[in-house]
Amino acid sequence: MSRPTFDTNAAQVYRTSVEMEAVDRRSEEDIQQQQPQNGDEESDPENLKGAEENKKSIASYIRYNAFGTAMGFFVNGYMYDISTYIVSVYTDVFPSFRHDVFLQTAIGVSMLYGVMFGLLLFGFIADYFGRKKGLIMCSCLVLLGNIIGVASHGTSVVGGIWMMNIGLGVAGLGMGGEYTCNVPNAMEDSEGVNIKTRGRRTSMLVMCMEVIGNYMPFVVQIIIIAAACRNAYLGAASHCHYEIVKRVSFAVATIPVICVLIYRTRMRDSEMFSKDKQRGKSRYDAIDLYIVCRHFAFRSVGAVLNWFLVDYINYSMGTFGVIILQSVIGVSLLKSLWITLAEGGAYLIWLPFVAAFVVDRLGRRKTEVFGWAFLASAQLINAGAFWPLKRHPVGWIFWSTFVFGFQYFVFVPVYLIPAEAFPTKIRATMYGVSSSFGKCGGIVGTTIFPHMWVNFSGSAHAETLPALRLTMWFYAGLEYLALLLAFFFVPEYSQKSLVKEDQRFYELRRRYAARFAKRLNVTDEDLQEDSLNLTFFQILKYRITSSSKEQFHRHLKNYAATLCRENGIRSRRRIDYVAQLPTDYNDLTLFSRILRKIRMGSEQCAIYEKNSEEMGYYDPSVEEAELEDRKEEWKEDDSEMQQNWSNTTAEAIVHSYEDNKV
Repeated sequence: MSRPTFDTNAAQVYRTSVEMEAVDRRSEEDIQQQQPQNGDEESDPENLKGAEENKKSIASYIRYNAFGTAMGFFVNGYMYDISTYIVSVYTDVFPSFRHDVFLQTAIGVSMLYGVMFGLLLFGFIADYFGRKKGLIMCSCLVLLGNIIGVASHGTSVVGGIWMMNIGLGVAGLGMGGEYTCNVPNAMEDSEGVNIKTRGRRTSMLVMCMEVIGNYMPFVVQIIIIAAACRNAYLGAASHCHYEIVKRVSFAVATIPVICVLIYRTRMRDSEMFSKDKQRGKSRYDAIDLYIVCRHFAFRSVGAVLNWFLVDYINYSMGTFGVIILQSVIGVSLLKSLWITLAEGGAYLIWLPFVAAFVVDRLGRRKTEVFGWAFLASAQLINAGAFWPLKRHPVGWIFWSTFVFGFQYFVFVPVYLIPAEAFPTKIRATMYGVSSSFGKCGGIVGTTIFPHMWVNFSGSAHAETLPALRLTMWFYAGLEYLALLLAFFFVPEYSQKSLVKEDQRFYELRRRYAARFAKRLNVTDEDLQEDSLNLTFFQILKYRITSSSKEQFHRHLKNYAATLCRENGIRSRRRIDYVAQLPTDYNDLTLFSRILRKIRMGSEQCAIYEKNSEEMGYYDPSVEEAELEDRKEEWKEDDSEMQQNWSNTTAEAIVHSYEDNKV
């Protein structure tokens, strides 16, 4: 029978709310020591009052953080689609712009380049300096990018477009940081609210609010275009005031950005992150890199490649979606804007909420596999029935809208998995790496799509409908590839405690530190040195600058001793004890499980997974008692060895004396 699992690393009000089947390595006395005694806190009104205030304070900051997260991703969604209709306006007003593939691509990818570099930069900032500091810097960059967009001007139309691209790139830096600072923070807060609904809560604050923000530029721009570009048709000069469309679109976004910036000065880092910072190990080291390469490789494949493919498809089709719609059914710019807004309001805006509600029940892997399977099959139907659908514009609109909505069954788990699959110490960094590959896919897709369309047309200056159909066949193949990757490489973290995952990670670090020290023959004298403060980057420096192997080996030995002390291992006997503990780690992917069964067999695979689960409950304090018991055995063994040595020595002396006498 299972029982509630207590989080022994966090505050008393911070407990996991799900029952997990595992072996508890702690005794009942240890658990009772961590709970308030009947005669102490429970009977003391002041302690009860303090605990109640602490609980209210945590609940208050979690709600406060939730609102800040929701508003931040609302702004992110707005900024992502702010250029979609600006591209369409320039295409309508300047016919030459339609054939300038390079300039169209530049508008589409300028923000994505900023987002990609922002993800990598702020992933490190969020883990090293804190989520709140990163979020404040992100909002400042988004505000600066909007100001540049409003003021964008040039000596020519092309010059004004390039200045707007710079503004989009600067804003993209802050938008990238929004993911790495906000999603891990929201995930860690949701862990403290309820593990069973962690995915749903995070998805609603992140994905759902971003989708709502995606449609806000259309609401704003439909008013602007109606006034400034009335009766604008594709390829026809319409005297559209394109500068008004561009400047007002950016100016409207500036208001919520300022509000979010002010609001974030009162946000807080999550409780999980604060507890992790108290360990005093915020810097990266060689063990982190080793664990990521050895144990997190398969889950990284699922997180990285699926995000790459979904952004490749989404950004390329989204950036040129209006042009595709105008080409297929021949509608005006204003009408295509109305169609997009109607699609979103009537259907698409609700699908993320449906995906958020099912992601905890179905699980991350099943939800993503369902989404990819539907999208791939629907893309085949799109390509196969392209001409009949084109002859019925209403049918095209309804079918494409219906199909497009199911992409959120892919996006929701794609957003969640990197925030759950990696421990708190490196969560934001690895989230940034995974998401940056996604934005790289968006850049590649947006760059390649117009060239692919033109090249499939067999003409250097025109995009034909048969060529568009060929691209749909190509995209269907990509979606089936993503389906296979999701099935085999996506880890399943539904109903899994992230606190226990952190404990598994730190216990794994401790065991590898002991093995590393044992391999280098670290002694008690090495562990007692006062100069144990080497870092991973210093070791890399010594590897390059050391004049001899002996000198580098001495530095490496010092570094191994540093890692042991940081992980609470302060004696050679403790090193020997911890080094012999198993380092079995289940990464929760289907591919690794199949591989283990092939290599080990079902019985050994079950033992492997059991050892992995037990690491989340392992208490290093039990080692002290066991080492004390062994110390008595060692003393007895030493006394027996000394006695044997004394007897042997006495006999040798007697024999020597008799020989001399003879």
